[in-house]
Amino acid sequence: MEVNENKRNAYLAFRYVEIICIGIFVFGFLWNGTEMLQLTFPQFMMLYGGIGAIISEAIARIILKQIKKKIK
Repeated sequence: MEVNENKRNAYLAFRYVEIICIGIFVFGFLWNGTEMLQLTFPQFMMLYGGIGAIISEAIARIILKQIKKKIK
């Protein structure tokens, strides 16, 4: 049982790293787009912070479903 727990923890760790890397990429891409859209910093934070929260929630739910499938 301990081996499965370690594998699950490793899986989650890699998923978190993946999410961070994707987030950094998206942040850089959007920052470049912000200059084109001429958004102020607060507008940038509200728009892309909200989008990031929605994307993070969706990814978290997908990961939770995968964990539940592995447990069954």
